Amino acid sequence: MTRKEILAAYETENGIIRSPGQFEGEAIYVPYFWEAYLNGMADRYDGEILGFDLTPDDKAEFPELKGRRTVRLYQRDDGFVCEA
Repeated sequence: MTRKEILAAYETENGIIRSPGQFEGEAIYVPYFWEAYLNGMADRYDGEILGFDLTPDDKAEFPELKGRRTVRLYQRDDGFVCEA
């Protein structure tokens, strides 16, 4: 999903998803990386935490990631996807 698709699909406020569902309360880039994982694109997975090494394209799509090297996600037992 692109930033534009995420903003069209979810209610957001100050970069946080407010729509009810598995991404509620998370940063707008979380669905982007979750979709990458579902497409086999995670850089690391230790059985609990998914790791993504940020690329220049990731940072161009989500400028709020500037200065970061990785994004780490996990899925809770209730299906919610959270940033670690």
